[in-house]
Amino acid sequence: MANDSYRVDLDRLDEVVKKLNNVLKDMQSASGKAKSGTHLPDGALGKGFEEERELRQTHGEMKHFIEEYVLKKLEGLIDDLQKKTTRTHGAYQDQEQSTSNALQNGQSSTQNKYS
Repeated sequence: MANDSYRVDLDRLDEVVKKLNNVLKDMQSASGKAKSGTHLPDGALGKGFEEERELRQTHGEMKHFIEEYVLKKLEGLIDDLQKKTTRTHGAYQDQEQSTSNALQNGQSSTQNKYS
């Protein structure tokens, strides 16, 4: 019957956490580039024509949108997923340890928790 049970691969969960941390670092790098590396100063597109002001204004609006509604939300989503995966890893690790201890003591893991 033990072969029919499920098993969680803690090493794989740990690998997911590490990969999510790397993605989060990359996202923060992209966010920094979006904030500081995309400045469009006055006169960069030329001077003395009406569309220049409109282009700079539109650029600023798009820059704000990308920073606030794309990058910030993606960073939040990835950070949340990383934290939840870390908690899940910890919970499974704790349960595995509890089960191992219970088996060594000749008890079931549920007896330890609820007796």
